[in-house]
Amino acid sequence: MRKFTLLIALLFIFAGASMAQVVENFESIKMNVFAAGANGEVAVVANPDPTGINPSYTVAKMVRGADGESYAGWYGTLATPIDFNTTKYVHVKVWKPRISPVKFKIEEGETGNLEVASINPQTVVNGWEELVFDFSAATGPYVKIVFFPDFEEPLTLTEDITVYFDDFYVNNDPTPGSDPVQVLENYEYIPLNIMTGGAEDLSKFTLVPNPDKSGVNLSDYVIKFDRDKDGVPWGGFYSATQVDVTENKYMHVKVWKPRISPVKFKIEAGAAGTLEVASTNAQTETNVWVDYVFDFSEKTGTYPTIVFMPDFAEPVGLTEDIVIYFDDIILNNDPNPVMNPPSLTINVDMNGTGDMTGVPVYISGTLGGIYGTWNEPGSNPNNEMLDTDGDGIYSITLQIGYGLIDFKFFKGTGWGGGDPVQEPGLDPGNRNYIFSETTSISYKWGVQGLLSVPQNPLAEQIKMYPNPVSNELVINSSAKVKEVTITSMLGQLVGTYSLNSNGRTSINTSALGNGMYFVTFVGENGHRYVQKLVKN
Repeated sequence: MRKFTLLIALLFIFAGASMAQVVENFESIKMNVFAAGANGEVAVVANPDPTGINPSYTVAKMVRGADGESYAGWYGTLATPIDFNTTKYVHVKVWKPRISPVKFKIEEGETGNLEVASINPQTVVNGWEELVFDFSAATGPYVKIVFFPDFEEPLTLTEDITVYFDDFYVNNDPTPGSDPVQVLENYEYIPLNIMTGGAEDLSKFTLVPNPDKSGVNLSDYVIKFDRDKDGVPWGGFYSATQVDVTENKYMHVKVWKPRISPVKFKIEAGAAGTLEVASTNAQTETNVWVDYVFDFSEKTGTYPTIVFMPDFAEPVGLTEDIVIYFDDIILNNDPNPVMNPPSLTINVDMNGTGDMTGVPVYISGTLGGIYGTWNEPGSNPNNEMLDTDGDGIYSITLQIGYGLIDFKFFKGTGWGGGDPVQEPGLDPGNRNYIFSETTSISYKWGVQGLLSVPQNPLAEQIKMYPNPVSNELVINSSAKVKEVTITSMLGQLVGTYSLNSNGRTSINTSALGNGMYFVTFVGENGHRYVQKLVKN
């Protein structure tokens, strides 16, 4: 239950606000694989060897391509920075089929990029071993990490191998097995205790990449429910996960289903009694993501058990097994399902750049979803920009999550035709934009800055200070704000609050780690306004 405990630990306090509870979103750090060969990939899977020092249920798996590079691995950006002023050692558990060096790297911090091998070389094959990396030379916060689980140079593989890793954490003790100060990633999620109908019911749950990144669900990982035709109407899961329906009354779950049937949710063992309800919005579509809402207004207090039944047809009525997906279990005070996915239209004026006949234009960057993270121009057809009316302005409409994006335009395929603009941002030379509501923005090839800047009606009505902030953030609004969210640089949720008020509000930010965040305000008419927040 890593995500929920993180939210509680932050202890944000809003006057007159209720904080939504992210029960589970099944996400982990985004592992961007590189130099791993034609077959290289990274995924989150069930632990294939839950023995020894690592009995956990879920781990990360990397297929290490035999035709990759010595430095094959992945990089990711953390929701909360590592503070190397107070912690110096990174720990990770690995499972490998051969002995080879393991390296870890931190990037873009105040002491520069640092790459080190583990201080305790790997000695175990086909079993779990904890390796430790010494970053005593580093100071200050770092958010970008790089992991090389099999750094053999030169590479001698004749076939692909599979490596597993788990439990990244930092502390100030180089001893394997010492207590963590900050858990970077453990790939765990709430237990899904399956409810089945006996020996013939072979239903199961699996964490998988989202097979349909569209509509209201653009996230990377979801749960796959293999629903056996011989199952029971109440097939689903229960979980010992405490939820509080005192202030927040509506449970939301996103579901993708191949047939029409009722969806039910249940809260159990609370002082106010058990309650099972069907979704307030009945299913009307198949093979699309829908946000289903469950009304628990008649109950109050905390509940230690939740139950989810995504296909409550009685009788079951199946003649063959089916597959159902679900994601994003969130408790808040909003009875309305998420309906419209955000969309961002980006235009680039290519006039004056020479003959564009037959030359494609692509966008690449930290876009996520079907657009990937820095996909090579030409490798992903979803990233091609089009000039449908021949006016020299190329456009693309992206369905992506709100937050900061870093991107670049390219003429032709490959990395060689990048826009020559020098734009300050996350990486000097790239464009960057804070996406906060459905809108259209325009640029000109080789020219710094936006040509058109969308006007946000909330910009003059909401003020927050001080910024940078230490222990208390003050928000002053002359507009009615319905909801406030705080996210990391990558859009990972830190806190969500139902406000439904205007005036002055204080937030306790003392528990936030140092670094940059985004505060998103949602007005009563649906307009969104995003401000950068620096914590020091």
